[in-house]
Amino acid sequence: MASKYITKIAISTTPGREQELCGQGFHKMDVNLNKGNLSTTVYMWYRKDNGKPITRVQFSFTDEMKDDLREAGFIELPENLNYGAQGDVIQLWYSSGASPDYDIPIEGLFLTTNEKEEAAQFKLGWEILPCNLNRGNQGAFITLWVKRKSKTYICDVAATISGQQEDINLFNNGYIRMDEDLNRGSGGKPIFLWYRQSTKMDGGLTEMTVSINPADDSILQKRGFTVVDVNLNDGTSGQPVMVWIKKKVGSPPIKALTVTSNPDAPGPYDQVGLTLIDKNLNAGNSGTPLFLWYGN
Repeated sequence: MASKYITKIAISTTPGREQELCGQGFHKMDVNLNKGNLSTTVYMWYRKDNGKPITRVQFSFTDEMKDDLREAGFIELPENLNYGAQGDVIQLWYSSGASPDYDIPIEGLFLTTNEKEEAAQFKLGWEILPCNLNRGNQGAFITLWVKRKSKTYICDVAATISGQQEDINLFNNGYIRMDEDLNRGSGGKPIFLWYRQSTKMDGGLTEMTVSINPADDSILQKRGFTVVDVNLNDGTSGQPVMVWIKKKVGSPPIKALTVTSNPDAPGPYDQVGLTLIDKNLNAGNSGTPLFLWYGN
């Protein structure tokens, strides 16, 4: 009996490859990853069989990101998701980790091409992987979503400056990297936010915020927040930008977390009850305005 979990993912950039994957029992996802570009059609495929379930999916758009994923043992798909189009070279990677605490099998994949579709997926309990698969070009804002075996709650958050050993340590300890550079366009080294999930409600994060003014730090400490000790504006001319997290017994834990540069997202996101942290993560520099959202 075939598994109900996804065990393999593949990418096609030619009709011949599509035919090959179809013959191997892969299911084609009916969204052209180059939607909005007058270029080659690129499709994502997946298969469910008796192999190990996939538990984490990541993307890379820099050499350092690729190095980290290789060292952490992720499987690399060589195809460029932006094949035939301008923009960043984006590759998909996946892992079949077996930690009972943090590696929850994936049983569904879904692609969205606009902010209204995104909002609907949040409401249905799907988990967003916030890398625009048309990153660096003018095509549709395409994002991949995963549906897991069980409900999950965010129990830890971390941040890293790309290229440090800490990236490998976080991958090896069950963390998921949010594949959007929080220093995007600012001239600083790439900085990423990470989260770790659990199926246990107890011990989950219940609130998050961001400070862009050091004077606010003591106030947040008095309110029971703990700082994530990486300046998201490191290496830029902007003021320090810090993420703060809180765990409050009896409050509902955070189930969804994302970062967006999509100017059309706020309306639909508000409508499904997501909380906007209304502080630009690139405050004080000329980088892309980026904002965190979370949902309990």
